[in-house]
Amino acid sequence: MGIVLTDKNVVLDTADYMARQGGLLDLDVGQLTKSTGISEQAISALFPNENGLELAVLQRYIDRFLQILGDPARQASNFRRALDTYIAAFQAGMSEGGELFLAVVLGDKDDDLPCELQELTATFARRNRVWLADLLEYSGDWSSEEALVKSDFVLAALEVAVLLGNTSNEPDIFENLSLNIHHICMQ
Repeated sequence: MGIVLTDKNVVLDTADYMARQGGLLDLDVGQLTKSTGISEQAISALFPNENGLELAVLQRYIDRFLQILGDPARQASNFRRALDTYIAAFQAGMSEGGELFLAVVLGDKDDDLPCELQELTATFARRNRVWLADLLEYSGDWSSEEALVKSDFVLAALEVAVLLGNTSNEPDIFENLSLNIHHICMQ
């Protein structure tokens, strides 16, 4: 079964690309119209609420991210593979255009973001944190509290690694840190 190409999918794909280039707040309906050939009226009809397009782009990203990770309880039997998948999701932010968007969905609180977007990014950050804590708890000899502390450390380290790798233009920083994260999580 293939993917059905709808106007909504075309707009979301294009808006996703634009958000990766300049952030969620830089989405321009006029540019979307030029890029997609879909009228502003049609785009407005697809996303009628204020910030509806931005919310849809962010929600789709979050859903896809968490779908890739899967259920941590089911992943516990192959902890190393699940941890690799988690790290790879962050590493995707190192690719061209990924870093700005990834930074937003990781929960960066930009005061310029509308409340709905701030709430959605905060929800994602919490879900992301709990997913890793659950994986650690199911896979090791850690209590819930210990797993949450380790999850916080790993999440913070990955965020910093993405930012350092991108700003210093040295992707090896991420590679080195991911090896250390493996070591810490496997203890």
